Amino acid sequence: MDTSPVARERSPVRSELPIVRTFCLLLGLALAAVGQEPPPSSVPTAPAAAAEVGAPSNAELAEQLRLLRSEVAETRALKAEVQQLRGIVQSMGVQPGPGPGGATSPAVRGGSGPAPAASTGLGGVREGTASESQGVSNGVPERFHSGAFTSRDDPGASTERFGIKGRYKYNDKATGPLGGGGYFSFSSPDDEFSLNVTNQITVDGTFIDRARLQTTEQGFNVPFARSFIYGNITKDWSYQVGVQGFLGTFNLLDLFLAWHINDYVTLRAGKGLAPPLYEYYAFSPALEPVITNSPLYQLAAKRPLGLMFTGNLWKNRIQWWSGISNSGTSLFGNLDRNQDYNGAVDFTPFRGEGWEETVLEGLGGGVGFSGGKQEYLLNQQGVSISNNGEATTNPAFSTVLGIPFSTFHSNVSANGMRSVFSPHVYWYGRLSLLAEYINFSRALTDGTTSGRSTQRGYYVNASYWLTGERDFMGNGFQGYSTVTPLHPFIPSKHMYGPGAWQIAAQWSELNAGTGDVARGFVDTSRSTNRMNNFMVGLNWWPNQYTRLSFDYVTTNFNNPIPLSGRSPVDGYQTFWMRFAMFF
Repeated sequence: MDTSPVARERSPVRSELPIVRTFCLLLGLALAAVGQEPPPSSVPTAPAAAAEVGAPSNAELAEQLRLLRSEVAETRALKAEVQQLRGIVQSMGVQPGPGPGGATSPAVRGGSGPAPAASTGLGGVREGTASESQGVSNGVPERFHSGAFTSRDDPGASTERFGIKGRYKYNDKATGPLGGGGYFSFSSPDDEFSLNVTNQITVDGTFIDRARLQTTEQGFNVPFARSFIYGNITKDWSYQVGVQGFLGTFNLLDLFLAWHINDYVTLRAGKGLAPPLYEYYAFSPALEPVITNSPLYQLAAKRPLGLMFTGNLWKNRIQWWSGISNSGTSLFGNLDRNQDYNGAVDFTPFRGEGWEETVLEGLGGGVGFSGGKQEYLLNQQGVSISNNGEATTNPAFSTVLGIPFSTFHSNVSANGMRSVFSPHVYWYGRLSLLAEYINFSRALTDGTTSGRSTQRGYYVNASYWLTGERDFMGNGFQGYSTVTPLHPFIPSKHMYGPGAWQIAAQWSELNAGTGDVARGFVDTSRSTNRMNNFMVGLNWWPNQYTRLSFDYVTTNFNNPIPLSGRSPVDGYQTFWMRFAMFF
């Protein structure tokens, strides 16, 4: 027997049900008797006359009829309240129990008393009336796909409505489009439907020791302003849409749908991150310990448009990618009729039971690879190239500030197979290390000469948390993440800890090769073939949503080139600071 408080609260209401039923039956019989006409009679007999002596008067009958009518009105009002409560319960996704006569009656569950016209949902979101919850038109005209409205006389389509809970959450497991950070979450009570919103904003101060360089990333600027809408439609299907403001341009960053086939395989269709180059697909550039990606970023697959399978094996110790996409890099369309293959596999063997909190838990590595036939002019001028922060056909190779140091002639085209091979290794913890090598090779021609162009590069990252925090242990899908300070600095909460402090450094090199110079593919008047880059910096996280970075960057070339003015230079220095939020 259920003796819970809810059951004790419901029991008095249930005990009243037989009384209500009996009352309604007697009420119906009484109304029927009142409405009948007496049979005609001329002269009453003696017994009848005697009965009339004790009969109620007309005034008494009228009073009883008035009372009966009042009780009928109260019964009807109670019925309306029951129906209204039933609609509210249904809108909250709760299955009401059986009521009198087999009907569903939330009033039996929730007690007596008047029901409000609208209620507050599980997450504090105000819900509609009972009629709205049952799909009844609320008088507002429906809208078609074209934008036109229906007539007000149209009752409207029957719609299924759900109670919605709204919350603000924090990704403490390095999940979400940002790989951590806060987000707004709206979902149905059973989480079969969800819509989440998260944002990343960065404001930079980039101060270079040379003037008039060919980059917009100097002085105060906004390199990343990203917003993502993501969630699921049933637990098997999910979606993500991301937009980006990048140095004065605005473009669609992500757009994909995903089918979670089982615990081991997911199919994604659309535009999203893909291998190779772990540094690019495994974390946001705003979360790298140094202030930005290495110069290898321009050789990454970035966000191609196509189909991608991902999954886990061996109790999540193996992570893999495998898919096809349009040729080119991160384009919205296809410059030729060819497709590329993109894939990766990572191994994190020291995970699971027995390895928690050990030195080896954050150790892993893998390899990314790509291949496909390319047939297009390198020097593209279309809108999909100029107004897309990531799309490129690699007509030049640049520094971390986007300043070209090796530029192809405008008549050079890709005309054959392109291959990319990129192994990487990582060790995440309080001290974190990440290293990656890339080989980027493709067939080029200028119409008279053909040959294979090959670029090679690498980077090494090292970072250390001075205040005792640890990086996310990492895998083949996610590397660096946001961090929660052990002692945050939040004056509004009277918390005056030091926050989280981290030091970081990166050495990188990109070698464009000498073959393109020998074949005449490169403009030698403004090109060299090798660049080295060194970054060192300090990061402060006052709280888990905010990061401030201060970096020194030195960039050097093996031969002087005219970056600005007439005099060739062999490098430049940059003081770079950033204010970033993930919310």
